[in-house]
Amino acid sequence: MSTCQTQKYGPLTGITFFETYTDGSPKGCAFDEPNTINTPVGILVPNYGPSNLRNREGLALEFFKSGQIKSIDLENTTEIITSLGTLSAERISFYENGRIHRLFPLNGRINGYWTENDEYTLAKPIDFDLAVGSFSAKIVSLCFYESGALKSLTMWPQETIELNSPDGLVKVRYGFSLYENGKLKSFEPALPEPIVTPIGIVIAYDSTAHGINCDENSVNYSPTGVIRSLITGNNGLMITEPEGKIFIQPLMKPGTLDPDVMVPEPMTIIFTDGKMEILQDEIVTVDLQTATVRAILVHDPMKKSCGDCSSCSSCG
Repeated sequence: MSTCQTQKYGPLTGITFFETYTDGSPKGCAFDEPNTINTPVGILVPNYGPSNLRNREGLALEFFKSGQIKSIDLENTTEIITSLGTLSAERISFYENGRIHRLFPLNGRINGYWTENDEYTLAKPIDFDLAVGSFSAKIVSLCFYESGALKSLTMWPQETIELNSPDGLVKVRYGFSLYENGKLKSFEPALPEPIVTPIGIVIAYDSTAHGINCDENSVNYSPTGVIRSLITGNNGLMITEPEGKIFIQPLMKPGTLDPDVMVPEPMTIIFTDGKMEILQDEIVTVDLQTATVRAILVHDPMKKSCGDCSSCSSCG
């Protein structure tokens, strides 16, 4: 198939690959010639032609079953108007109503010939002035609510910023998420961070964080700024209940860089309605109305917890 007639965007030509839903409606296309797509953010040209060192292979244009555009890989970097101002984009995904869902300033494929560092070098810092802080950083992607408000921001691993949080000024890696009103919902600590919780101060840090996207992160707050959950690899918990005492701490497991070195695997602590849940290989639930819990430092927060990471950017 070299041509397809779409209900909402007219004829598409030069199709080299065409995927459909079970009812035959278009799901996605790849092209070898230019097409123009009239979208709510302007006229866009999907990527076309053979792949090269940096360009991704695959579908350049995807649709919802309704026929509305779902995502587009752009032929050229394009200026897009957003709630944060005009931003450059190489890939955009949409909500079904046509509003921007995610925007990617760059969209190169990472492989043995085009590395993460090559892509990072192309990235340009973007200035932000948000309720949680003002900063400049190189961005992997931005996620928006349907209202246009910023939902989450994901940075390159080499970047760190400072934000205002309910626990004061914090240093952030990978990124953060916001509530629709602009208040901080979650963030990924760049360093072990002391967080006020119902059981006292707990050191939050996830040595295994990946930063693929930052919709969810290690430290999570309620809309009113109360801690909801965190991940720690530094604290153990001494739990005193009417039945007796138990001590729970991060499990020691083989390191990812050196399996012969045992390192603490971070555990998740969730606070809800007077209860605390500890997530490891199993889930332990503690009633904070009847139990006393003390957080005890078991691993030095200033010591790297993932082994020999001199060549790794994850810890900064």
